[in-house]
Amino acid sequence: MMSELPDVRRVCIVGGGYIGLEAAAVLSKTGKAVTLLETAPRVLARVAGTSLSRFYEEEHRAHGVDVRLNISVERIEGRNGRASGVLVAGRHVVDCEMVIVGIGIDPAVGPLLRAGAQGANGVDVDALCRTSLPSVYAIGDCAAHESQYADGQRIRLESVQNANDQAMTVAKVLTGTPIPYQAVPWFWSNQYDLRLQTVGLSSGHDLAVVRGEIPSRSFSIAYLKEGRIIAFDCVNATKDFVQGRKLIEARARVSPRLLADIGIALKDLRADIAA
Repeated sequence: MMSELPDVRRVCIVGGGYIGLEAAAVLSKTGKAVTLLETAPRVLARVAGTSLSRFYEEEHRAHGVDVRLNISVERIEGRNGRASGVLVAGRHVVDCEMVIVGIGIDPAVGPLLRAGAQGANGVDVDALCRTSLPSVYAIGDCAAHESQYADGQRIRLESVQNANDQAMTVAKVLTGTPIPYQAVPWFWSNQYDLRLQTVGLSSGHDLAVVRGEIPSRSFSIAYLKEGRIIAFDCVNATKDFVQGRKLIEARARVSPRLLADIGIALKDLRADIAA
């Protein structure tokens, strides 16, 4: 990509997840005209609440990115062996010289499944990252594991943290000190001067509480499910990220009113923790 950028003026990005947004931030800062196409009604639809999605949409538009939502992509157009545009919903072509597609992955576990390993969306692993095949382990994006942070559901996590922590789990098993994988999921994303730090899994939340003022560009969003804190999205708010993690690990129940009060540090809410 870097070698081709000098000949690129317009970039079309398909997908409004973290990969698409981070690419848009980098390329817009280099002066490229960036169009981002997302099939959902908001960016980050799979991983964040509505408030955070709208915040990032506005930030990217403020930096000149043409963010288009509810867009169906039909195909990539080409000319002389190179991308020349993206056909949208059969009626309009977004002209460009480069296309970046960030729409998620299908884990390549076919050989394992054909060998008899259990799995559907990825390959199933137990708490020690063992597949159903003897002496075969799986870690990272392809490993579907039961997570206490997803109500015991079997999930795949596409993150560096997950791959590193699962690798450590396997290393300990192989060296005779097996410890089940129970790491709380966390993630980060740098876009422009915004550092987003996420801890926990917000999917399935029934309440989102904002700490701070979103226009200030330094705030956190706490996600609750049936009264328990299950996740935080923290934008330029590292203290909330660190302290909020402990609340998630403790399965804390905290009053939404107290959560919203930025005059109270999250570490001081420990008294409200319920087993």
